[in-house]
Amino acid sequence: MSTIRREGVRRKFLVLLASLILLLVLYPYVGPESGGEIFFKVLTSIVLIAGVHAVSDSRRALIVAALFASAALLSGWLYVVTDIPALNVAENAISLIFYTHTTIIILTVVLRSRAITTDTIYGAICVYLLIGLTYANGYTFIETMNPGSFYASAVHEPGGRLAFPDLLYYSFVTMTTLGYGDITPITNQARSLAMLEAVSGVLYVAVLISRLIGSLGRSSGSDGDEEQKK
Repeated sequence: MSTIRREGVRRKFLVLLASLILLLVLYPYVGPESGGEIFFKVLTSIVLIAGVHAVSDSRRALIVAALFASAALLSGWLYVVTDIPALNVAENAISLIFYTHTTIIILTVVLRSRAITTDTIYGAICVYLLIGLTYANGYTFIETMNPGSFYASAVHEPGGRLAFPDLLYYSFVTMTTLGYGDITPITNQARSLAMLEAVSGVLYVAVLISRLIGSLGRSSGSDGDEEQKK
């Protein structure tokens, strides 16, 4: 029974990881600026559904994730159909809460894992990518509420406003501390969020490496004890 349970968790994290990678690989070719707004919305919808599936082991986490994912999907698709700005704001805010919740749940599972398995690796990568996606939604919310919070040297959106695909790119550039400088936070809120993401990215890698090394040490110690008993 425990083997079946672990296999199920592995598939859940793997599906989420695949959907996240698919989004990051395809978004430059199917984003709103490329005329593929509907297909881009399909990609983000898949990530939302995969996120709900990934936390389904916990009934409480599943209920919370399902509620926020449903609200994000509804508001997002209604915005595509009606183009009502308020729906776009609602989608950004709800998605931000959903991704924050999902990231915390999966991070908890990874840190509580007693052994390094494929489950742990898939979950750890998912958390890293979800951090970038969460901050991207945060940046989009700030830019939507206060246009001009970010300055870009080459803006692809009509009217000079950055959209989610632009800020998704900016999020991962910030998290990895590359700092190309083509997009710059202007307002205090945008700068604060950018600083938090840079720190989060560095701390996550440091904590994760320490956690994995600790697990390896415990595993090696257990193997040594077993050898001595033999």
